Amino acid sequence: MTQHADEKELTGRGDAGRPRTELWEFLGMALVAGGLCVAVVRPELCDDVVQSLVTRAVELTR
Repeated sequence: MTQHADEKELTGRGDAGRPRTELWEFLGMALVAGGLCVAVVRPELCDDVVQSLVTRAVELTR
């Protein structure tokens, strides 16, 4: 409880953004973990994704 109160005083904004920040952090970590799992299980998929991104980037520059 003391740590929570000290943090609230330091930031000056209270708890307004904290739950949302933790949610975004969790979703980001889940996305990265899922991507790593896919890269390990299906390595050929990584090549397809890179090829697709490069193709779209080239099309956008034309």
